Amino acid sequence: MNYSIDEQFDRIYEKLYPAVLSYFRKRTNEDDAEDMVQTTFMKLWAYLPCLEQIKNAKSLVFSIAKHVYCDKMRQKKLLEISENELFYETESKGDFTKQIEMQMLVSVLPQKDRELIELRRMGCSSREIGKTLGISASAVRSRLQELRKKLKELK
Repeated sequence: MNYSIDEQFDRIYEKLYPAVLSYFRKRTNEDDAEDMVQTTFMKLWAYLPCLEQIKNAKSLVFSIAKHVYCDKMRQKKLLEISENELFYETESKGDFTKQIEMQMLVSVLPQKDRELIELRRMGCSSREIGKTLGISASAVRSRLQELRKKLKELK
């Protein structure tokens, strides 16, 4: 049975909306989850001209959803960050003074470095960060290593 492109989109939307919403609810708050679902399907809408050629719509939708989530995380401001969360495991996790010092040090870094640190702090892999920032995973690891050295020097 041949469906029009709009009908195909509607079928995909109806079928995958609950799963995409669940994906975002597990990662963020309710309001952000709803917004990110809508953004995901708006981006899918851009694929309408080639929707007939797409073999696995579910894979495409979740790929878009993952990018929407990473974009949202890049946009969030760096609120709390500590040396423990960034790079090291130490016994001073509750040391408020060190956390504030690290926040101040990180705040003077360029925006691209703060984004990289925030994505790492949120648990994104080097590969995910690389895709989000448009660089390779090895470049992410190199930049993180450089940032470790830079932060140590700033202390």
